[in-house]
Amino acid sequence: MARATYIEAPCKSAINAVMGMPFKWSLTPYRGCVHACHYCYARATHAYFGLDADRDFETKIFVKSNLVSVLRKELAKPSWRREQIAIGTATDAYQPAEGQFRLTRGVLEALLDFRNPAGIVTKSTLILRDLDLWAELAKVARARVYFTITTLDRDLWKRVEPGTPPPAQRLKAMERLTAAGVSCGVLMAPVLPGLTDSEASIDSVASAAAAHGAVAFYPLPLRLAPLVREHYLTWVEQNAPDLTARYVRAFHGQNLPKPYTDRLDALAAEMQRRYGFETDETREHNYKRPPIVPPPARLQLELPLSHPSPA
Repeated sequence: MARATYIEAPCKSAINAVMGMPFKWSLTPYRGCVHACHYCYARATHAYFGLDADRDFETKIFVKSNLVSVLRKELAKPSWRREQIAIGTATDAYQPAEGQFRLTRGVLEALLDFRNPAGIVTKSTLILRDLDLWAELAKVARARVYFTITTLDRDLWKRVEPGTPPPAQRLKAMERLTAAGVSCGVLMAPVLPGLTDSEASIDSVASAAAAHGAVAFYPLPLRLAPLVREHYLTWVEQNAPDLTARYVRAFHGQNLPKPYTDRLDALAAEMQRRYGFETDETREHNYKRPPIVPPPARLQLELPLSHPSPA
């Protein structure tokens, strides 16, 4: 892996409004990611900076250096309703840069001070550094950690997610978080056609998730936006050339055909039944609800009046 360059990029807002997702608000400390997952949909965002979705995305990492101070101001607004914030939905908030810049830990400290619900998606075992904060947040607000585990095949993992910790280490990290009282789930995201989409492959990840304490499991389909498509198909040509024609036929647009996604939904439902994971219908009932603990009054004194606006 090439050495990464870190670029300071102060933000105007920390909390961003989201449309068309299961959550309304998101927060991302870093843009670009040295995890270098070849299917990552966030690769396309580097084009906004005049950079490419290939090596630049993996080596030129933008750091929102003022994120924590901006977040605290936004959380203190009287108009903010303490809604759940999804962390790291674009690029991993616990990628190696976090070891140096500690923005995600600062974010968690702010969320804990304001008793604000949060969730995170990560592939990194660095999250265990902040086990204390996640455990405390889970006591006073809704908190959930999702680990992305695409495959348990070590050879495929090394080729498709070259900068990430091994899947077995992620599972062990999840086990420690669940033991500390943090609700955890596994996203098998994305499921890669011809590589990880067999029932046996999906079952292997679901079984491991259940064995390590996950309460939720969701296999999600691959999506190939422009620029991501070109990058990923180049990887397919180099690593699984016999699948290239299948991908070209399947992806007329960004999404897989409905019969394929319907099959994946059916497999997801089967795994949820087989291993006792929550479903869309049982999620709210099963979610451990901590007592409502209001934030200290001193944290409510700042006066900005509007909701955070998108970055």
